[in-house]
Amino acid sequence: MRRGVGSGILRKTLVCEVTPPIAGPIIENPLHGERIRFLKTAPETDGALVQYESWLVPGGSVGVPHLHPVQESQFTVVSGNASFSIDGEPFELGPGHTLTVPPGTPHCLWNAGDVEAHLIVEFRPGLLKQEFSETTFGLARDGKHHLRGVRNVLQWAVITAAYRRETRPLGQPHWLRLGLLALAPAGWLVGYRAHYPRYCTRPDGQPDGPDGPHLIPNIDRLAG
Repeated sequence: MRRGVGSGILRKTLVCEVTPPIAGPIIENPLHGERIRFLKTAPETDGALVQYESWLVPGGSVGVPHLHPVQESQFTVVSGNASFSIDGEPFELGPGHTLTVPPGTPHCLWNAGDVEAHLIVEFRPGLLKQEFSETTFGLARDGKHHLRGVRNVLQWAVITAAYRRETRPLGQPHWLRLGLLALAPAGWLVGYRAHYPRYCTRPDGQPDGPDGPHLIPNIDRLAG
C-alpha cells in the first residue's frame, strides 16, 4: 500500500525475511522503554546505513515527535505491533511489515499493545545515528535526560549542535533551538561532549565521530 506524505512516499509492504539477530551489546533507554542492539554501523557500511534491533515495551515510545532532516528511516516489525504517526496520519504495523519514512517527514513511534514490540530499524545514510543513540541512551540511564531534553542546558546545547543533521524535535520554539546552537561552543569549552567513551558500544570503547576536531561547533557552522 502506498500513501503520499508531502513530497515523499511511504511504503507499507509485506516482507518475507528479516535480518537475523546477532550477538552484541544491548543498550537501554529506561526513560522511553526501549532497548537496541546495533547490527550494522556507518563505519562498516561506508556510511551507507545504520541498522539495529529495537525492543519497545508496552506503553514505550521513541521520544517526542521529530523528523530526520536528511535521513530515510525504515521500520520492520518482527513481533508484536508498532503504532506510528507519520505527518499526522496513523499507521499500525504488525509482524513482517515495513514502513519507510522519507527525510524531513514528521513522525513518532510507540507501542500501544500489551506485549513487547520487536523491530529492525535502518537509517540511510548512517551519519552519526549510532553515536546519537549511544549518548542519549547513556544520559537517560544516568538520570541526566528527561522527556523534553537533556537536564543540563550546556550538554543539551552540545548535543543539539552535533546531531542537527540526524534529528530535530517538533514543537521546539525557534528561539530555543537558536539559543541552544549559540550555547554549544560554551558547552564544549567547559568540557561537555556529544559522545562519551563510557557509552560507546564499540569493542575498543572509543567514539568515532562527533567529538573529532572537525565537528567542534563554531558560530559560522551553527548558522548554517
